[in-house]
Amino acid sequence: MRCPAWKTGRVPWEAAIPPRPPSHPVALIPVDRSHRAVLGNLGQLYRHDLSEAYGHLPNDDGTFNDRPLDRFLAGVDPQRRAWLITAAGRTAGFAMTTPAEGGGTSITSFFIVRALRRTGVGRAAAVRIIALFPGRWSIGFQRYNPGVEAFWSQVATQVVGDTWKTHDGPTPETRPPDTFLTFSTSG
Repeated sequence: MRCPAWKTGRVPWEAAIPPRPPSHPVALIPVDRSHRAVLGNLGQLYRHDLSEAYGHLPNDDGTFNDRPLDRFLAGVDPQRRAWLITAAGRTAGFAMTTPAEGGGTSITSFFIVRALRRTGVGRAAAVRIIALFPGRWSIGFQRYNPGVEAFWSQVATQVVGDTWKTHDGPTPETRPPDTFLTFSTSG
């Protein structure tokens, strides 16, 4: 006699996990005003990912506020830069940089779509962005997410070996505190 599927723990609709989309080659496309819609759409996904930790709810129209992205698109700060990240020619995410406090460069926003996370796309893109601006780097992240700490630690180790440092920033009242990973690259 056959045992019912619910007793075996296997259900008829279980199947193998579908393959991930192609992840290489990874490329960076400098963002200009023609990319406004795609960057805005990716920004919504990014803000959704952060909404749990930050306690943000969407606006009444279902969108999230994204002031750094809005300031970039408005051209308010010419030193703020952004890139679309592509994998195998398809949109994979985005990254934004600004001047860091005290000099150097800071990655202020970094987003890879979920289907391509843990495929090497993010690491390849981050290493390429860092290579564009030799010198001091400061990258902020929240320790509540151990995956992001491991990611940035791996990126820093790939770029500068074990010469990077971390330190905790002040604890804001409205969100989790930032931890900063800092290092310097040579040109």
